[in-house]
Amino acid sequence: MKFKIRLVLVALIVLIMFLLHNSFWLWGLDDRVPLLFGFMPFAFSYYVGYAILSVLVIKLIIKIAWPDPPADVIELFVDKESVDK
Repeated sequence: MKFKIRLVLVALIVLIMFLLHNSFWLWGLDDRVPLLFGFMPFAFSYYVGYAILSVLVIKLIIKIAWPDPPADVIELFVDKESVDK
């Protein structure tokens, strides 16, 4: 995948997570929605789900944006593995 595509994809993911974090649609919802499981306010449960989603998104961003190692480093490890066997 090209660098520009990776950059745009990561920026789009960060923008979506920013919008989800600023949950303006939840500001008045706690008064109208009963407690979830009898003890948890809805906004708190939203942020529990958001935290879990954040972990998954960070793993995805690392997988997308982590640079590939240089060719000489790859050759170094390939040669080292073949010598050890």
